[in-house]
Amino acid sequence: MKKNTIIILFLVLLYARSLKAQDYHVSHYDVAYLYMNAATTGMYGNTPADYQACLDQRSQWRTSGIKPFLTSYLQFDMPYTVKGKNIGLGAYLLNNNGGLGGFNTLTFMLSGSYDILGKPARTSASLSNGAKHLLTMGLQVGLFYRSTNPNALNYDVQYSLAQNGGSFDQSISSNEYYNRINITRFDANYGLFYKYLERGRKAHPYFGFSMAHLTMPNESFTGGETRMPIKYTFYGGCELKLNDKMDLIPRLYYMNQAKASELSAGLLYYYRLNDDDVKLLLGFDYRWKDACVAAVGLKKDKYALRFSYDINTSYLKNYTNGRGAWEISLVYVGKKAAGASAAQFN
Repeated sequence: MKKNTIIILFLVLLYARSLKAQDYHVSHYDVAYLYMNAATTGMYGNTPADYQACLDQRSQWRTSGIKPFLTSYLQFDMPYTVKGKNIGLGAYLLNNNGGLGGFNTLTFMLSGSYDILGKPARTSASLSNGAKHLLTMGLQVGLFYRSTNPNALNYDVQYSLAQNGGSFDQSISSNEYYNRINITRFDANYGLFYKYLERGRKAHPYFGFSMAHLTMPNESFTGGETRMPIKYTFYGGCELKLNDKMDLIPRLYYMNQAKASELSAGLLYYYRLNDDDVKLLLGFDYRWKDACVAAVGLKKDKYALRFSYDINTSYLKNYTNGRGAWEISLVYVGKKAAGASAAQFN
């Protein structure tokens, strides 16, 4: 019976990750950039900012008739200068609730990055250093706490024909006993990031690479050994200045973890609405064999707000009528230097 329960829990996880990737994912991955790549910690390029705070929340599978899966994410980072060298420090907190069975994972990671090229500091007070290239590396270390409530699940012995003509009755004992319903594990991630910064140019390409779960922590609840595979992420894009009012960012990313993979391509379009620097964001991404993601947002001064909706295109659309997940994010850009302008969305 315990083996059957483990299989049920595994299917719950697989269902939550229908895009065939084993880690959690968000559509606003450029907002949750610390989760994407440790090397971006506190490295803002030509965008003047002294620190940034980001909040993101994603809800999915509400239309499947079960408790929705909810992912909540919070991050903070800022640049520092140590003996003339640029570093970035930050942290993120991620909570993922799997809905069924009370399956929940809480992750806390400390994040740091280092400017390999060693140019003068790129804080909001010193962005005029004329640097043409940004090349950084980063490392994250932290813990995740994973828990579950097996008593919230239904087992085959609890199915009763006398209950409403045939349904599960939790008043019937499941005859299941657990020695452990939570685990705490150490984890670590690594990343590299490059961006072309030269001012006056209309195109600023960038790309990144990261490896998550370097420690391959043991995920087993039963005392056995089930190692979490390393996740590899490759992504890139190009910030294009079309004119004084419009910017366009084509982008692409690919993730692979064990035999699971995810591929997404899309565009972010910014339009300046007025002289007060209010910007409208429109976005579209396509995750291969999973979903189309439409996004809309506004940016004003220190704040940026975005909302997106995933339209399911996988085989699960037969059960969800094409409806998928909604996601909302809020970014606050902090400035301590007088006269500095706010950072952009990206």
